[in-house]
Amino acid sequence: MDAFKGQGGIQMLLTAEQEAQQIVSSARNSDQNVTLVKMARLKQAKEEAEKEVALYRSQMEAEYQIKISESTGSSGNTVKKLEEETEGRLRV
Repeated sequence: MDAFKGQGGIQMLLTAEQEAQQIVSSARNSDQNVTLVKMARLKQAKEEAEKEVALYRSQMEAEYQIKISESTGSSGNTVKKLEEETEGRLRV
């Protein structure tokens, strides 16, 4: 009977080992899936951040161009005004 118990015990161990391998394999696959989901989300977040940066940059560039045109326009008007005054004084 002890021999029969021994073989039954071995069979139980083999079955338990197979179940453990299946559990480990399942856990590894689950970890890989979680990692893939995390990587996809990180990529999406990076793309969203790049879009926001590009939008902000274009807004700042537009504001800068407006300020440049305003200041250049003011200088142009000032120069024009000074030229007119100078010509007016020269004519007198």
